Amino acid sequence: MLTIQRRSELEQRLDNAVGKLIKNAKLRKQGMLVTRSGPETFTVSLSEKVPYGTTMEKMNW
Repeated sequence: MLTIQRRSELEQRLDNAVGKLIKNAKLRKQGMLVTRSGPETFTVSLSEKVPYGTTMEKMNW
C-alpha cells in the first residue's frame, strides 16, 4: 500500500510501484491494477482480471 500526500509525487511513486511488478507481470502474463482506496491511499497489484500488458485504475472509496 502506498500513501501519497503530495500531488507532485503521485505519478513518480505509482510509476515506481508499477516498475517493481513488471517482471512478475510478464512471467504470470497478468495485467496490473492500481486501486485508490482513499484520498491518499493506493495499492498496485497484479490481476488475472486485467489483460496482460495493461494497467487499469479502480476507485474504491
